[in-house]
Amino acid sequence: MSEYRRGKLTASLWALLWVLWLLLALQQVWDVARFDAPWPLWVLRLLPLVLFMPGVGRDSLRSVVWLSFVLLFYFVSAVESIFAQPKAPTAILGITTVVLLFCVATLYIRFRGREKRALDQDNAEGQGHD
Repeated sequence: MSEYRRGKLTASLWALLWVLWLLLALQQVWDVARFDAPWPLWVLRLLPLVLFMPGVGRDSLRSVVWLSFVLLFYFVSAVESIFAQPKAPTAILGITTVVLLFCVATLYIRFRGREKRALDQDNAEGQGHD
């Protein structure tokens, strides 16, 4: 298996994906902490976000796709929060972060998938000429 180096665009998107993921996790912690929620609620709010990140760290596009699916549930929750408390900073931060993270994850999947396919084709052609 060959090593897949990231281009400048995908490296930037990958770094931004991690920053936005951390921001969303912190927003979820802030949102749960302000209501003094019990620990099972903390686990329910954070576990879906944490579940796919080891795969994202290994550059598994499948994990990024699943993270995008999970983000849709966070989007629904953020929309509910923004309607319930339109001026609450956690609601505004939540909806903004979820939308940005979903867009960045989608762009990363698109451009990184192209990079990986191009490298696979180059490796296949290189092995065919030996």
